[in-house]
Amino acid sequence: MRSRRLTLKQYLQFPHALVETLAGQQTLVDRPLAQLGAKRHVVFSLPFFVPAIFAIAQTDLVLTLPRKLAKIAAGMAGLRVVEPPREIKAFPYFMAWHPRLTTEPAHAWFREQLRIAARTI
Repeated sequence: MRSRRLTLKQYLQFPHALVETLAGQQTLVDRPLAQLGAKRHVVFSLPFFVPAIFAIAQTDLVLTLPRKLAKIAAGMAGLRVVEPPREIKAFPYFMAWHPRLTTEPAHAWFREQLRIAARTI
């Protein structure tokens, strides 16, 4: 592969590691693929990005993750970063927490600090 972006055909030819967000899916990747009638060949899944990054180091597995995280982790884990097929859109960033913490003052303060920090990135 010489290009900095995979075609959909190239992307689907590789074995994939999956960061599972919903019952065997990484929804931001697998739903658009399903709409095209395509499916990845997943051979490994984990629930979190960071352990998945280090798990695939030194393998031929493809891991689809947010661009900023990929760039940060590439040097640490020795990964090659290429752009995904155009059919896979950018990942939005969002926070999630248990509903019981919504009105918890310390948690609300922490979420606001994260919002402020994220605006500077």
